[in-house]
Amino acid sequence: MRRIGDITRNLELQLQHRVVNFDFFSLALDESCDVCDTAQLLIFVHGITTDFKVTEELAAMQPMKGTTTGNDLFMEVNACLDTLGLKWDKLAGVTMDGYPNVTGKNVGLLKRTQDKLTEIDPEQKLVFLYCIIHQEVLRKSVLKINHVVDVVTKIVNFIRQFVALLEENETEHRDVGYHTAVRWHSLGKMLKRVWDLREEIQDFCVKKGNGIPRLSDADRIADLGFAVDVTALMNELNVKLQCKGLFVHDIYNLVKAFMRKLQLLSSQMEDNILTHLPTLKEATPSVDHLHRYSSMLEALHGEFSRRFQDFKMV
Repeated sequence: MRRIGDITRNLELQLQHRVVNFDFFSLALDESCDVCDTAQLLIFVHGITTDFKVTEELAAMQPMKGTTTGNDLFMEVNACLDTLGLKWDKLAGVTMDGYPNVTGKNVGLLKRTQDKLTEIDPEQKLVFLYCIIHQEVLRKSVLKINHVVDVVTKIVNFIRQFVALLEENETEHRDVGYHTAVRWHSLGKMLKRVWDLREEIQDFCVKKGNGIPRLSDADRIADLGFAVDVTALMNELNVKLQCKGLFVHDIYNLVKAFMRKLQLLSSQMEDNILTHLPTLKEATPSVDHLHRYSSMLEALHGEFSRRFQDFKMV
């Protein structure tokens, strides 16, 4: 334990020696709960010197045992900067998630941070950015596919004993993935697995006399096919965003390319061209369905544009 403590103190000293030479620095903040349900605030520092030497390190991980208000978070950030010897007037930007205790207009962490900087230099303005991956995840709410997701989730919850039936029929898949709101990335996989097994699931629900809405309905089948393809596209984008060694402009270019893809898919859908949406094509949607899905993709594109407009300033 003493050795771990010595290593920790040594790393802190190394970081303190390096931050002295920073011309500017930015912070990245993330608040999450650990397995003991204790809030942990992670503070990353990214600094640059006159000769363009870049340092990016985890500056602190502070347990928040009491409340996690904007003021609490600000006090932890302030204490971290004091410990490292970083000056507020060299802070250029802050990247964070979009939770209210961070973004609150009156007492959020960002408001407190800007007020602190204004006290030192009234002319200095911070650049506040939201995590690109977190931003991308939030876009799914625009699709309005909860009526499909809710039904599919209820079906999956009902058929946990479904594994035995699949093994009897010697199907390719031997289980159905489970989805929760926290593990959002599981949604696309769950929808795809349910699509592949929709006939077996339908038979199972009929045998069990379950009252959950059936997947044989044409409208619901079309909506499910659309949801499968769109969530697959978004999951593919998210995987690309998490590749190692990417700079922010590389990540933003991926987002812009995806936005152009949304426009292309929307225009093709109006002409009944579903080459890039194979699951929806298999569902044989009606013209009314295609018009509605095209509008949903346009709305998704608009939400991406709104959420990522701050990156145009960088």
